[in-house]
Amino acid sequence: MPIRFGPFLLDRDARQLTRQGREIHLAPKALDLLTALIDARPKALSKLELQEQLWPGTFVVEANVSNLVAEIREALG
Repeated sequence: MPIRFGPFLLDRDARQLTRQGREIHLAPKALDLLTALIDARPKALSKLELQEQLWPGTFVVEANVSNLVAEIREALG
């Protein structure tokens, strides 16, 4: 089921984010992160929780999450 927030629509099945009908490109992991944050609302997720959800069983540097957040912020304006 698509989720609407403000002028945005996130379609999980199509893995697509749109704003007023226009597609907004996000890297696959950035889309995964946005979906995780929306699914967890109103709870805040720690960086560790996000790392475990996005990269299960894999070591990643903490900056990866920060970079994805920056990508999402830029895409959403």
